[in-house]
Amino acid sequence: MADKVREIQDRLLKNIQDGDQLSAAIAYFPLIGWIYPLYFKKEDKLCQYHGKQGQQLNAVLIGLYLVLWFLENFWLTSWIFGTGSLLNPISSSVKIIALFGYLGLSLVAAYRAFMDEEWEIPFLQDIVDFFWDLFPQRKADRD
Repeated sequence: MADKVREIQDRLLKNIQDGDQLSAAIAYFPLIGWIYPLYFKKEDKLCQYHGKQGQQLNAVLIGLYLVLWFLENFWLTSWIFGTGSLLNPISSSVKIIALFGYLGLSLVAAYRAFMDEEWEIPFLQDIVDFFWDLFPQRKADRD
């Protein structure tokens, strides 16, 4: 047990001194953290991986919030989802669950980046690919 603790302490000390893992972990700072590793650490593969994944995670969260905002405020759907309406508690609950899920995934992914792992967030790439394929021009560019 002591050897395992010593190994973890050595990895943490090495990661703090090297700095690349710390830069990769910054990618999961809410909303803007992905900018630094993606654009200022272009030579580091780990930073690029986590920067791109942090960008995708933020895009999914922002997209979900925009859809919910639209449902709650657009005049055709506000009578169902707007303040004081029938389904407003459901849309508000989805917002809260999405926020806690986002923060939890960000913490786990930042820890994995700090430990020098290329951990893929479950289902994130599938969600991004699904919405990316909705745009015909982008689909042709990727093929």
